Amino acid sequence: MTALEGQVAIVTGAANGMGERVAITLASRGAHVIVADKDGERGPTVAGDIEKSGGSARFAQVDVTDEPAVRDLVDQVIATEGRIDFLDNNAAALELTANDPDVMALESSILLETLRANLVGPFLCCKYVLPHMVHAGRGSIVNMASVSGMLGETSLTAYGISKAGVIQLTRDVAVQYGKSGVRCNAIAPALVMTRNTTEWMPPEFKDIYLRNSLTPYVGDPQDIAGVVAFLASDESRYMTGHVIPVDGGIASASPIVADRRALG
Repeated sequence: MTALEGQVAIVTGAANGMGERVAITLASRGAHVIVADKDGERGPTVAGDIEKSGGSARFAQVDVTDEPAVRDLVDQVIATEGRIDFLDNNAAALELTANDPDVMALESSILLETLRANLVGPFLCCKYVLPHMVHAGRGSIVNMASVSGMLGETSLTAYGISKAGVIQLTRDVAVQYGKSGVRCNAIAPALVMTRNTTEWMPPEFKDIYLRNSLTPYVGDPQDIAGVVAFLASDESRYMTGHVIPVDGGIASASPIVADRRALG
C-alpha cells in the first residue's frame, strides 16, 4: 500500500463521487486531507467520516471558480498546516453535460460555463498552490481529465473541450515547474459509476460503455482513487507530464472492436 504518512493533501470536489473516494483513500494511507468542496452539507460529512475511521481530515468550503476563495483556501492551509504536498483537481460540473450536444447545437453559454468549472477551476488551484510547492522544492498535482478530452464524441462537446484543456494545463505545469521538484500528471477516466453518474446518465449509456470496454466491467471510484494515491506518493517520483487513461482500455482499442466481437 502506498504510504502518504504526514503529507498534506487538498482534494477538490471531495464531497461526492470520485473526489470523495480519493479523499478517503489518501487519508487511509496517512495523509491529512483537506476536503474542499462548495457543498456545505455533504462535505463536512465526508471529513467527519474520515475522522471517525481514524484518518485525518477537515472540510473547507470553496468554489474553485472563485479566484479570491481559492487564494484564501490555500493561504488558510499554509497557515494551519505549514505545507501542501499534494493537490487533486477533481471538481467539475457534471450537471452541465445534460445540455452538452454537438457543435452546432451547443449554446456558447454552456461552453463558457463548462470551461469555467472544469478548466478555470483547476488552473486557479494550480496557480495558488504552485508557489508553495516550488518554495518547498517538492509537490505533486493530479488533474482529473477524461477520455472525452482525448477522443472525439458525438456529444459532450463542451466537456471534451474543457478536459482537453486540462490535459494541456497538466503538460504546461509539468514542463514549467518540473525542475523545481513539482510533478503534474492527469488521469483520464472513462465511465465511472458514482452517485452523480447514476443520476444524470441514461441507463443505456452504461451498456454502450460496457460493450466497448476491454474489461468485463465499467469503472468504480476506487479504480481512480488508487491511481491518484500512487501519483501522490514518491513511488511515482519519475512520472510527470503524462495523461494516464483509467478507462477499461477504451482509448486503446480500434472503434470497430465491439462490432467485430459481436460477429463472433
